[in-house]
Amino acid sequence: MTNNNNAWLAISMVALITVSAAARQSSEVPAPKQQTQIVLRHVDVRPCTPGSKPIPDGWVVFDKGLVVALGAEPMNPGVAAPHAMVIEAPGHVLTPGLWASATTLGLIETEQVEATDDTKEFGDFHPEIKASSATNPDSDLPPVARNGGILMAHVFQEGGVVGGHASAMRLDGWTAMDRTARAEAGMIVHWPMMEPVQSRWQSKSFEDQRKDRDKAIAAIDRFFDSAEAYLRARAADPTGAKDARFESLRGVIEKREPVLLDANWPGQIEASVLWAVRRGYRPIVVGGLGAPDVAPLLRSHSVPVIVRGIHRMPLHESDGYAAAYEVPAKLVEAGVNFSIASGDEPAHERRLPWQCGRAVAYGLDANRALECVTRVPAELAGVGDHYGTVAPGMSATLVLWSGDPFEITTVVRRAWIDGGEVDLNDRQKRMRNKYLEKALQSEPVDPAVDAPVPVFPASVTKDPVP
Repeated sequence: MTNNNNAWLAISMVALITVSAAARQSSEVPAPKQQTQIVLRHVDVRPCTPGSKPIPDGWVVFDKGLVVALGAEPMNPGVAAPHAMVIEAPGHVLTPGLWASATTLGLIETEQVEATDDTKEFGDFHPEIKASSATNPDSDLPPVARNGGILMAHVFQEGGVVGGHASAMRLDGWTAMDRTARAEAGMIVHWPMMEPVQSRWQSKSFEDQRKDRDKAIAAIDRFFDSAEAYLRARAADPTGAKDARFESLRGVIEKREPVLLDANWPGQIEASVLWAVRRGYRPIVVGGLGAPDVAPLLRSHSVPVIVRGIHRMPLHESDGYAAAYEVPAKLVEAGVNFSIASGDEPAHERRLPWQCGRAVAYGLDANRALECVTRVPAELAGVGDHYGTVAPGMSATLVLWSGDPFEITTVVRRAWIDGGEVDLNDRQKRMRNKYLEKALQSEPVDPAVDAPVPVFPASVTKDPVP
């Protein structure tokens, strides 16, 4: 009898875990491929192509997932097909889909639940890992990010020293493979701190910290030395045994894939960039809060930076309160190419436009800020020939905003990934409307203040402009 009870208990626990996992899955249905040509008219178009300017009263035509043409009103006759769906949206803004860069979006659902966390692997050196293979297409978090205008992601795993390949991902699709735009979009290397740290949480002496630093750098060098030696041996004798880890570094060593250097402090940035340059690799700095201090080095070697969040504390106690906010403007002044990431946990990637707005308030040009979350991150992820701009032949991955994308009151009206209109329902909208209904049932409310959040279905037949 006891054994039977234990068996039923085990079955019940499995059922409970299965139901709990299912409840955490997104219920939004991925968009089908675009079937009908769509024409957007009388919109403020922000192309984000190099040197372009906004088109205040513009039009865009896209079909079969690609932008066909764009321009200023009046629209050229004969551009649109007779059967095209025409959407007129005066007062609205059209931009490329925003990018969540250096993010773990799709790799983790709940930080307190270890079973939903695929951000880390065991061991220090695992270059064969690809972020794309670990992303969860049923995560509830990408739909929330889409409501912040974020339609693409440069996904990074964490942990280790050589952490594997970051991946460029679409935020819609049935499977991880469907969502993958580029599986190998940079090799992640977490660089050690160069300067000793004096803090209440640091128990090691300066000398011990220096020894640990030197040991870590030597280990990185040995690993890449071994990879280069392996590839030379394979070139001389292709019949030899293969090593999956070293094969994964082939793109980096042959300069087809960048090395993503996780470095934030000036000393880290300087040491890691010089290491990559010495080895003949293509470095991209990720973090970059101290990048303005080493801007001449970055500029001289044409090293771009992914600024991982500006809503952060300054690096130094002597810095002003706005030091982090001013980093983007300082990099423009120094002639360093860069993109902006939120640096936030995946549940809050939707705040990325607000960080851009902060950067604009502290000196960054608004058009440049938009390029820093559209065109530039697409280029750094290796898919800039298809995503990141509104131009003929480019992917119709677009966002229709109610106003300026960087204003906190602006909302996303409609969005398309590769021409397919994505579902803008999400868990947060559903929960807000649920508890608003509870309030309506319990006591009178002011409809003007507590109106339900409008949720547009994934259908081009719905008028997007209320």
